[in-house]
Order: sequence, then C-alpha cells, then structure tokens
Amino acid sequence: MSSFDDRNMTFNCIDFRREKLADPRRLTEAAEEHLIACPACQTFSRRVNAGERMLQQTVAIDVPDGLAERILVGGRVRTRSPLKLWALAASMVLSLGLGYQHWHAAPDRARIDLAVEHVMHEPEALMSTRLIEPQRVSQILESFGAEVKVPLASVRYVKLCPVPGGTGWHIVFDTPQGPATLLLMPQRDERVGTITASHRGMGVHVEPGGQGVVAVVAGDAESARNAAGMLRQHVSWRAQPVSGPDTEV
Repeated sequence: MSSFDDRNMTFNCIDFRREKLADPRRLTEAAEEHLIACPACQTFSRRVNAGERMLQQTVAIDVPDGLAERILVGGRVRTRSPLKLWALAASMVLSLGLGYQHWHAAPDRARIDLAVEHVMHEPEALMSTRLIEPQRVSQILESFGAEVKVPLASVRYVKLCPVPGGTGWHIVFDTPQGPATLLLMPQRDERVGTITASHRGMGVHVEPGGQGVVAVVAGDAESARNAAGMLRQHVSWRAQPVSGPDTEV
C-alpha cells in the first residue's frame, strides 16, 4: 500500500474539519491530500471559505459613517438581542457594498486583477515540490466541466480557494517556461471573453470554460498564453458564449 493511502487511512474527515475550522487558510499536507480525495470535505471546505469571504468583504467595504446605526434605529426589528441587531446591520451593509462593487466592476479587468492578486497572496503555491496524482487532477478538471484528453502529469499544487461566485480551484503546473497557475472560477457571465494581459509584472490569460472562467497566470503575457496553449493539449472545455474575439491588453 502506498504512503498516500496510509495517510488517508489515518487522516479522516473529522481530522480535516477540525483543522479547517482551526485555521481555514492553512492546511497541512495530510489535510490537502484528504481534501482532494473527499467530496464531502470539499463541500464542507466551500462552506467555511464562503463564511470567511463574507467576513473579509464586510470589513473591506467602505460605507457612509453611521449607516449601521441608522439601519438599527430606522428598522423595525422585533428582537432585543444586540447580536441579532448587529448581524442584521452587517448583512445589509454587506449587500449594499457588494452591489456597488458588482455594478461598477469592469469584467475583464476585474478578473485579471483577481487572478494576479490571488497568486500573489499564495506565494507558497509556486514553491510546492510534491506532485499530485494525474488521476486526481483529471477528476478535479472534469468536475469543473473539462474533457481531459491527456492527463496533466506536471501538477504540484491543488487547493480549493474562495473566489467571487463561490469556491474555485487553485492549481500550479509546470511548463517549459517555468511554473504557471491555473485558476478555475465558477463565474457564469456572457460578457466573459478571451483576453491576454500584463498586470503588476505578471502575465494573465483569461477565457471562458467549464463552469465559468479559466485563468492562467505566469511570469509574463507570452508565458501565460503559452501555458494556456499547453493546457489545451491536455484539456478541452465545453463551449460557452463569449463576448468578442481574442484580444491583448
């Protein structure tokens, strides 16, 4: 029996959930391996990540001074619990802020910025040296709506991450130009087109695919485009409507 199987026999769902709740952003290698193989814990992880994301967005949103207090005073809330009152105020402020952000965001630029920020906030992903079993990588890609033509054997990092629209996959794979990051983001939007851009010293290639958006991030725009081309040799995505031709920024 392989060492991978041995670890999964000793590390169970209860262990994973305890670890995930203790620190949602940092998991041990054993927890990461269990997550890749366990659909139930993937669902649990998505729920925890969604809660974390809501808290972060609530704190980050700029709202007028005193808005929460006015909501509490003006609303007819039939409860005397301070905790419930502030929860209501926080949820309303969150809704206002998210609506504002969604209304004003430029779709292509927003996704380019999101992809680069995500990679920059997880630098440890590019340093990982352990290879992920191609079969498990194929299962993840297929779950996002891909048809795997040739298994991707050069993947060394896989993680579920919170992204706008839900929970996506963060995957690092090797290319002739060096490591590249693949982000699978469940964002269905007919405005999504194919675009290659340079942003903050990195290259990004974004295109519609699978359940939403596929983004490839590499050292520069040419490397990102080449990595996306390499990926197409292994995977094809179910057709989705796009807004326009391939462009470069």
